[in-house]
Amino acid sequence: MEMLLTTELATTINMSTMNDTGETSPTPHYLDELKLANRIVISFLLVFIMVGMGCVISIKDIKTTCRRPVGVLIGFISQFLVMPLLTFSLAHALQIKAEFAIGMLIVGCSPGGTVSNLFTYWTNGDICLSVVMTTASTIFAFGMMPLNLFIYSRSWTNETSVIPYKDIVITLVCTVVPFSFGLLIRYKLKRWAPYVEKINSITALIGIPIVITLNALINPRMFTSGWKIWFASVTLPFLGFSIGYGMARLLKQSHTICRTVAFETGCQNVALTLTLILMTFSEHPNFADLMTFPSLFAIFMLIDALFCMALWASLDQSDWRGVLHILPTEIFLP
Repeated sequence: MEMLLTTELATTINMSTMNDTGETSPTPHYLDELKLANRIVISFLLVFIMVGMGCVISIKDIKTTCRRPVGVLIGFISQFLVMPLLTFSLAHALQIKAEFAIGMLIVGCSPGGTVSNLFTYWTNGDICLSVVMTTASTIFAFGMMPLNLFIYSRSWTNETSVIPYKDIVITLVCTVVPFSFGLLIRYKLKRWAPYVEKINSITALIGIPIVITLNALINPRMFTSGWKIWFASVTLPFLGFSIGYGMARLLKQSHTICRTVAFETGCQNVALTLTLILMTFSEHPNFADLMTFPSLFAIFMLIDALFCMALWASLDQSDWRGVLHILPTEIFLP
């Protein structure tokens, strides 16, 4: 899950900030170990989740989705037109300081992350549409991220953002290759696909709390950033989910597609955000503050998504069929 790939980037500055004497503070040994553990867990989750998603989808599903790209179009509008403007407006409404607002804006301009695929699966959404939207938004990011940052960032900085094109390509590879392997399992070893799919879901359910805990231990500075940053971190994912769901519903899409678009809109690729900040503002005197909002957002995005998952499941009992996929007892059921 790209949005969880935040710890190493977020702590690059936190572990090397200047102390009161102007010298660089050394990195405690245990933090290096935590960072390594987090990197291993995240890499495993990212690959395994996409393999599992591939086991759920057929080539026919992909062709059907591409022939009717309404969901992809809605996702593009909400992801790259509405979310940047909304983030810009929220930052100004709360009068957030420039160094925090820049990090917030870059989050709002980022493409969707792979975690949206997982929550779509858990709520019986359109998994094929989710994966196609994630891939498409990552491709669109090549042009839309620079454009949006050029338009909105001038309120706080005159610096030109260095777009991490290499990392966008890596994100595409990490999404498409494991997903293709899952498709191959479904095609060649069809009877194994349901087992891989369910084990994938259980693994993600266990792994996500581990990653959240490790992020909190490694990057504790984000918890002292003030109520405005906390409020924005909690609110922005909810706004993204609501906008995605509402736009899809206005276009008379099914609730299944609405949920899918909602998760794709609200679940941003935080890893790209932090990479961009690292590449553009590494010499900025308030670099640690720039990293604060994305780090908090990564945590609350998951918490907000879990809340929405439970809410939609309570409103539509059929959704619980998706939630039940995460239970260990389901692995061995026919």
